[in-house]
Amino acid sequence: MLLALTLASCSSEPPADQIVGSYNCEARLYTRYKKGDQWRDTSYVSKQNNTVVITKVDDNTVAVKASSKKWGDAVVEKASCSDYNYEASFGGTGTLAASGGHNYDADISGTVSYDSRALSVSARVTNYPNSGGKYILSFTNVVN
Repeated sequence: MLLALTLASCSSEPPADQIVGSYNCEARLYTRYKKGDQWRDTSYVSKQNNTVVITKVDDNTVAVKASSKKWGDAVVEKASCSDYNYEASFGGTGTLAASGGHNYDADISGTVSYDSRALSVSARVTNYPNSGGKYILSFTNVVN
């Protein structure tokens, strides 16, 4: 039985193959606003019209498009993908096409669990205007 569990946990399938797909998500925006002389953290939630699509570039590279109808699209064409036996993590530099029509450089990273398909993706923009250096658009799916 131990051998069966060991073999089941080891997969010859590349990490990119195990995480490709389309995911419906909840999106959260973490940012700051200025009140007087102080920056204050805040967050907003959008529960509808948010998706993450992951496509394979090669065995250890994926392309990721995280879309929020409310806040825009975060895209990375080549994100390096690492296998951790139960999940894959990925990351790379891409672009956030904000809903106002402006594009910003973004660090995009995330993880996907192989079995449960639990996904978490974030796009961090350090030069987003009037954000005090904090602008993070994050996507998570609900797994039952």
